[in-house]
Amino acid sequence: MNAYIIIVMVFAMLYTFYMGFSDGANAVATCVATRAIKARYALIIAGAVMLIAPIVICYFLRSDSVARTVGSLVYSESLENVDPKAGFAFMLSTMIAALVWSVICVLVSVPNSTSHTLLGGLVGAAIACFGFDCVNWTAVGLKVILMVFLTPLICMTAGFLLDKLFRLVCVYLDRSVKKYFKVAQVVNVVIMSTSISINNVQKTMGIYLLTLAVINGTDIETYEFSFLIVALISVAIMMGIVFGGYRLIYAVGKKIYRVGTLQSFTAQVATEAVALTCSFTGIPISTGQVVSSSIIGVGIAEKVSAVRWGRAKKIFSSWLLTFPVAACVGAFVGCILKLIFVR
Repeated sequence: MNAYIIIVMVFAMLYTFYMGFSDGANAVATCVATRAIKARYALIIAGAVMLIAPIVICYFLRSDSVARTVGSLVYSESLENVDPKAGFAFMLSTMIAALVWSVICVLVSVPNSTSHTLLGGLVGAAIACFGFDCVNWTAVGLKVILMVFLTPLICMTAGFLLDKLFRLVCVYLDRSVKKYFKVAQVVNVVIMSTSISINNVQKTMGIYLLTLAVINGTDIETYEFSFLIVALISVAIMMGIVFGGYRLIYAVGKKIYRVGTLQSFTAQVATEAVALTCSFTGIPISTGQVVSSSIIGVGIAEKVSAVRWGRAKKIFSSWLLTFPVAACVGAFVGCILKLIFVR
């Protein structure tokens, strides 16, 4: 592994840490908000799962379709015979843009989609370094931009319908069933952590794959990820949730809609269904977007006026802006680094 690849991967690991720091709380927020489990124990469970699940699923089971999607956002033909310095400028621009925009969002308290920040930075940097024609706009349009709009609708619909269904079922059950939903939430922490981690880890795997392609000329289609790479990325995302979970649990679990036990369980099931489906079909998603939209769907089913629409509007606006703004930052950084490294 040469120095260029190592430098890019250091930045990629930092961003993976940030994804765990930012998105990790989504796995436990609703069950902590309903006091089904203490935050400390929830984060320990989620952290352990986020370490183990990607290794099992992405390495041993070879489920890496999201990583392949990230790698396909730039045409492989455009990466052939690329000067290693140009490839380095491209990938370094991607990671710097993603980190810079994420830091800005944290400083000004703007909700941020870690997925669309990364992919926006990637597309912007690719345009700056190789031109518009290098981008696979079909893949970007269908699997990234369209999903910015489609994912919230799917999640809100799933949350709404499942809430109505579970409410209907509970009418015929004893009131003591509530304690079973409380236990089920703890089980859901494991499933939620799995669905969130395998999608996020594969985004970094995709960055690594592209880095190998533009610097070493590696064939994206045939490359198989090593255990070490998957394990290192999994450690990074696990460390992120361990250090960042407490800060965001309240924001996710209560500021959009104050969930109860049944609502928490319903939002978790809706999130898991969408996130796992996307992960196994190669669609990189914003896990925060999935969780928040599911909670909103449950809130609409329960009581529309109880949803904090001011907060929801701020989140929706950030989702719409994240990809284009990150792409502009990526293009700007790409132009600068291209001047520095490519003469």
